[in-house]
Amino acid sequence: MLYDTALLRTFVAICDCGSFTKAAREVNLTQSAISHHVKRLEDQVGARLIVRQTRGMRLTEQGEILQSYARRILALYREAEQRLGRDRGGAVRVGVPEYFDLHTLSSLLRQFSAHYPEIRLHIELGIGPDISALLDEGELDLVIVSHEIGEGDGTPLCRERRVWAAGRGMKLKPDQPAPLALYPPFCRWRQLTLEELDRAGRTWELAIQSAGTAGILAALDAGLAITISPRSTCHRRSRHWGAPKRCPPCLISSSSCAAAGTTRRRRIIWPR
Repeated sequence: MLYDTALLRTFVAICDCGSFTKAAREVNLTQSAISHHVKRLEDQVGARLIVRQTRGMRLTEQGEILQSYARRILALYREAEQRLGRDRGGAVRVGVPEYFDLHTLSSLLRQFSAHYPEIRLHIELGIGPDISALLDEGELDLVIVSHEIGEGDGTPLCRERRVWAAGRGMKLKPDQPAPLALYPPFCRWRQLTLEELDRAGRTWELAIQSAGTAGILAALDAGLAITISPRSTCHRRSRHWGAPKRCPPCLISSSSCAAAGTTRRRRIIWPR
């Protein structure tokens, strides 16, 4: 038997108030409606639950047993109602490039959750073109992407420096092609790297290709390759040689670097 929660609520109100009259005010029903609820509940249980007396009322043994279960049933009902009510807030699907600064991302997520605690966040990490494609396909609600300054739409978040980066033990020889760690061909970072080397007349070869930032950083850390990277992505075992338009020198032994002058702007984009 599944007991009607409306009847259980009335029954618990009677137990708490100690009278039908007070319970009627508590649940905003008439006294006759309260009596009807008790009768229906007793029919469902198949036993007498409440005995009216000259001075108030008392619960029967079955009434005492039901009271305990009724309180637990109503508590679970309220818990489910609250949980489902929160979930009606829905979810926001956010796309973020793997190379986006984690400290900045953490700050943005913290601020969002503070303003919209009822909203769940689904985070999708990937390289820029994949993230943008998912937005175009309607799989994401908003994305963080990189654009050249003056290009693209959306709300600007920050500017970041682009630099030539490599492991600290990396040395380039002038008579050999520059070994590169690159993202797949459709990635703008790869295109930018090759454009700058071609412009400088520097030969190159593909040493490592990775669809994720972890592979690129591993190649740099192992001293196998160089690449153009956001300065924020360079970890403590890497060094950077300045802006992309300054082609890295053929031989490097110092860990110092020149200030980078070329920047990109991060923007947050959402469907129109």
